[in-house]
Amino acid sequence: MNELLKYLILNFWKIAGVLLFFLLGLSLVIFGFLKTLFIIAFCVLGYLLGKWKDEGVSLKQMLKKFSSSMRIKR
Repeated sequence: MNELLKYLILNFWKIAGVLLFFLLGLSLVIFGFLKTLFIIAFCVLGYLLGKWKDEGVSLKQMLKKFSSSMRIKR
């Protein structure tokens, strides 16, 4: 058991990457591209709303920062 835990800790990001892309590939096969993209968009939205509530960042400030990062800089 101790060796398994040690292995998991040493290779955490490799394992996490494999699981993430396995789930992404599986959802692409099962649901198709557009539905998978829709699910990912809602996951990102849920993360942003959770971050907003956890960190107490104002929604206006977050949108302002996002819109300024999306502008084309010349």
